[in-house]
Amino acid sequence: MENNDQESINLIIFAGFETYQPLGNLHLSPNSGKKTYLPEVDESLKPKDKMTFDTVNNAFLFYQKYSMASGFTARKSSQYTHHGVIKSKWFACSKEGTKPMKAIDTSKKIDSSNNGSKRKSVRRVPSIRTGCEARMCVKLMPSNLYKVYSFNEAHNHFFVAEEDRHLLPANRGMNYMQEQAAKALSALNIGHVKAFNIMRTLYGGFDKVGATKNDFKNFKRDLNRYIFEFDADMMIKRLMRKKEYTPNFLVEYITDEGGVLRGLFWADEDAKRNFSVFGDVVSFDATYRRNRYNMMFVPFTGIDNHNRNVTLGAAIIGNETAETYSWLLNVFRQAFGRAPPVIVTDQDPAMKKAIEDTWPESRHRLCMWHIMDKLSAKVGATICNNTDFKKRLCDIVWTDSILHVKFESEWDTIMNDFNLVDHEWLQSLYQIRDTWIPAYYREEVMSGLMRTSSRSESENHFFGQFCNPGCTLVEFLGHFDSAIEAQRHQHRKNDHDTRNTNAEIFDEDFVLEDQASRIFTRTIFFDQQLEIQNGIHKCAIGKWENVADFVNFFVKDWEQPCTTFFEVLMREDDMTVYCTCKRFEQFGLLCSHIFCMLRMLDIREFPQRYILRRWTREAVPNSASGAILGINETDDRYNEVNRVVREITYSTESVINKLVTNFDALCSFRDHVLNYFKTADESVVNAPPKSRRERFAEITGNTKPSDATVRVPIGTRFKGMGQPKRMKSKREIALSQLGKKSRQCQKCFRYGHNRRTCKNPTRTKEQAMAEDDGEEADEVDEEEDEWVEVEEDMGEQDEDALDEEDGEEE
Repeated sequence: MENNDQESINLIIFAGFETYQPLGNLHLSPNSGKKTYLPEVDESLKPKDKMTFDTVNNAFLFYQKYSMASGFTARKSSQYTHHGVIKSKWFACSKEGTKPMKAIDTSKKIDSSNNGSKRKSVRRVPSIRTGCEARMCVKLMPSNLYKVYSFNEAHNHFFVAEEDRHLLPANRGMNYMQEQAAKALSALNIGHVKAFNIMRTLYGGFDKVGATKNDFKNFKRDLNRYIFEFDADMMIKRLMRKKEYTPNFLVEYITDEGGVLRGLFWADEDAKRNFSVFGDVVSFDATYRRNRYNMMFVPFTGIDNHNRNVTLGAAIIGNETAETYSWLLNVFRQAFGRAPPVIVTDQDPAMKKAIEDTWPESRHRLCMWHIMDKLSAKVGATICNNTDFKKRLCDIVWTDSILHVKFESEWDTIMNDFNLVDHEWLQSLYQIRDTWIPAYYREEVMSGLMRTSSRSESENHFFGQFCNPGCTLVEFLGHFDSAIEAQRHQHRKNDHDTRNTNAEIFDEDFVLEDQASRIFTRTIFFDQQLEIQNGIHKCAIGKWENVADFVNFFVKDWEQPCTTFFEVLMREDDMTVYCTCKRFEQFGLLCSHIFCMLRMLDIREFPQRYILRRWTREAVPNSASGAILGINETDDRYNEVNRVVREITYSTESVINKLVTNFDALCSFRDHVLNYFKTADESVVNAPPKSRRERFAEITGNTKPSDATVRVPIGTRFKGMGQPKRMKSKREIALSQLGKKSRQCQKCFRYGHNRRTCKNPTRTKEQAMAEDDGEEADEVDEEEDEWVEVEEDMGEQDEDALDEEDGEEE
């Protein structure tokens, strides 16, 4: 019987506020008074008796569509199966049945402190079950069709309002486009919560997204769970597919006996091309916590023709032993055909040994900054801050202009002036001076490009903007691809800016300056232009003389008044020039002294033999779009679908941009899209949705099932983590025990033993307290003596700790 009572179907006014309006046609039973609700939906959406479906899944999709239009959630219920064939199936309301509620004793206080207690707080989750009996039942007919034989549309609860239906579980979930967008944003190190906030801003509200923040977080959680099964194997298989479909792509990896990944190296064709031009000086360093397994990321870094970092290869290693580094360097040589002439690292002894064994022809240079940064700690803050010791030492260490003979004499003078001749740490640095002092690298080609590992530090910071320490290996590879794409896009932009901008020429009469502006990149030209201006305005030729086939010019540089003259040798037959400042040998660019000589001789053409390809505008061609990410690495349907989706998205965006100023045309385009939306909704009603695991396989590219052959490491340690069990000094032990009472015997009431091991005569607690009061003064004196001993031992412990730290860093 239908109840038209205004109190139940209209808005209920309570205290002047409008409350939530129950939806549905309310029916009241005349006998029992039981309330039921019928949904108000279009008749075409309602199930009807004897309606047939091809499959059980199609029947559920139809009932689910009906439930979403009504305002409730449908779920699959009981079924009868015979020989693996479903004979009958029930589809019910999500509020079907009841959930037993556990009683909670509120008189007991729940321990929420973090003290190791096993008691946990009870999570009080309310139930949605109301015992609803609404359902649709289907059974298999001889015609192999499923027919509706029972349909109950009456619910014992009202329905969800239109504005809240997006919160129903059936209406919540990430669709294909949202999953792809979350994956793309993840490659830029944007988490799924931020991705949700971006989408709800773009869509125009929380209800327009179709999913909640928790849905995005759960998607990330489930995706990571899927990846954990095959993480290392998926990463290697993806790189192997790139090797198959990308020309000159190289990937090598190594595992231990248990199949755990120990090292992985990869480089593409662009990296090899860059190394052939920019591989004269390379820096590499191991960064920490670029993935959840604590595996070290090792990028090989060079300097491109715009004086910016360029990645020449990348690796992930599981430990920092000399054996692992030797394997890595051997693979690097295999990939590029040769070792770099100069390699810059920090004072890692494992790297040093591996370079000596694997790249004996390379000149190993230690980072000057890491060495000089320890100066105050090793020599002492007093002598470094209160005297000119540090300034005088830096003047001979950081300069490129002095010879090694002068460096050695100045070093001896400084050590004698400050009584540091016998200083062990300084003497150890002096013994290896040829590995870090610039005076010993004056003859090395392009050695002035890198004196420290700051390029690697900068590279680590750059990759840190794209990566996060908690990512999986598969995610890390996506982050790396995004970072490399950004780096090479910046290189392309720098090339474009160089070609399409004209630098200001300061001296029109000196034609070499204009030629240099058309030869070099913009950044390098600015540096070369400064040398040209210094050669014109701040250098002068004092005299010249003939020396065999050369003419020796003596050039005075007013920028360096401490130096008498620089000698510039020139042979005019083949335009061979040489300057004692060795700027060209160290940086590959002519110095101001040579430009001073060229201007005096009125040379009208830039010397071709002194134009290095690495500094020119067209040093390397730009990579093709999409070559880094491997968009066309396979021809499977997943990539084809993504390509079509990108085309649709781009086309739709282009149409909107063109019609945004024409409101009528924009409305017509909207109506066209909405009409096709209805057609698409009808055409896909019978399409079974893919399982979440199938979608994860497509997203990660792991579409071919295979047993994981490479496993991820567990508990990887690196040199920055310290020792698992740190040894404590005597002072630290004394401090930790200060004020701490030991075990008290209940027989003699003394400390340090228990009742079973007591060998003292029995006494009462009052006697013990009286004796303790009399012994307090003696204990204080003994404690002061112990502290004196601890202070003396502390000095020895600290010195030993510093020596051990130096050994680890070197």
